Amino acid sequence: MSKATSIDQREADIRSLLALVNSSVEDAIAAWKEKGGVPGLGDAPAGDKSPSPALLRAIRVLDSASQQMTFLLRPTFLNLTNVAFMPIEAAALRTATEAKIADFLDGKPKGAHVDEIAKKTGLPPFELACILRCLTMKHIFREVSKDVFGNNRGSYVLRSVDPNSAFVGFMLGEASSLGLANMYEALHDPEYGPSLESKRSVFSYNIRKEYPNTALFDWYLKHPEQHERFNRAMTAVNLANVSDFYPVASLPPDTTWCDIGGGIGGPLAKVAGANPKLRLTLQDLPNVIERGKEQGRFNFVPIDFTEEAPVEGQDIYYMRFIVHDWPDDVATVILKNIRKAMKPSSRLLVHDLVLPTPSDGSTAGGTKNSAMNSMDAPPPLLPNYGAGGILPLALDINVMALLNAKERSIDDVVQLAKQADMKFVQFWDGVESGVIELGPMH
Repeated sequence: MSKATSIDQREADIRSLLALVNSSVEDAIAAWKEKGGVPGLGDAPAGDKSPSPALLRAIRVLDSASQQMTFLLRPTFLNLTNVAFMPIEAAALRTATEAKIADFLDGKPKGAHVDEIAKKTGLPPFELACILRCLTMKHIFREVSKDVFGNNRGSYVLRSVDPNSAFVGFMLGEASSLGLANMYEALHDPEYGPSLESKRSVFSYNIRKEYPNTALFDWYLKHPEQHERFNRAMTAVNLANVSDFYPVASLPPDTTWCDIGGGIGGPLAKVAGANPKLRLTLQDLPNVIERGKEQGRFNFVPIDFTEEAPVEGQDIYYMRFIVHDWPDDVATVILKNIRKAMKPSSRLLVHDLVLPTPSDGSTAGGTKNSAMNSMDAPPPLLPNYGAGGILPLALDINVMALLNAKERSIDDVVQLAKQADMKFVQFWDGVESGVIELGPMH
């Protein structure tokens, strides 16, 4: 190929990316119209509504195409600078969240001067203005006029009553300072680096002097305030309700559904909303379900799913973002415990983020196995959607650092299931997440 042809092809690729941006924007607008209309920057988020699969698909292509196009057209130094500067934005976000600035600005449509915010929070005004102004560039808070800041769509969810604030606190608190910090040093450590034990994670490395031989969830037992925040943070993970892509609504009346590790019942409440005629059970550690019992909507049964089998003979067992918290050996034990309780017609729904699998020998993309319902991205996007598909890969690093665990591909889960005498039945695609349906092998 000549140099001129190569340049022509690159320009054609840019225009193809632009076409994908345009088409995905139209798809996203259509998806928002189904929910009532495209939101504005100043709008408060619409409650706890989960994004539709159609919206998630559109945004995946939009993120992928727009960021790939920008990366190609922007000087390399600026590309690297944007990534290297991410900790600055994260530090600003954590400061604003911990200071409860969104709470103070709530009910102040005209905003408040930074001096007033500083007096309320105890933070110095000059530094606080720098922090808030940086966040406004990312559409978190708004600068109404010079040094006067107010809430907007991006900051409204940082109010302490919103579980998103707990998620930010968790990710930029223990997950960042104890889980992701010193990753290079931990992975080079001869004891911690090669180990796959949960008590030898990067997190465990960082706390080893104060809490030797301690895993994340053991640490939480010693830090109940952070544990409570973690449980609230998990209710903020609003990728897609299982009922948006699994036929919950069409299940027969009195179908039994057991949510294992369901926390205080947020996801199970959405299952109940999709099909009020189901018989629902929630199982988690005793100290966790005590809070859920206050709502009184389900049958609550305590469990340590690493040691015990769940309630026997349920039609459906459901685990949402649970299996990815454990290394393979413990994950296999969990699946074996569930298998003990299953009847021949029972199904286990493993709801997790799903890693793409290599399909062309270069960049990992989705498998074209129709039974697993996952496809490569349209060219010239990276086969795995690149920036638009980064969430499973990023969280793979997160659970690795915190727990020595991992996100898994469909095949990874199927291989674990075989060790627990279970077989693959079907994959239900939720775009950002998915449900791997398993049944008894024998």
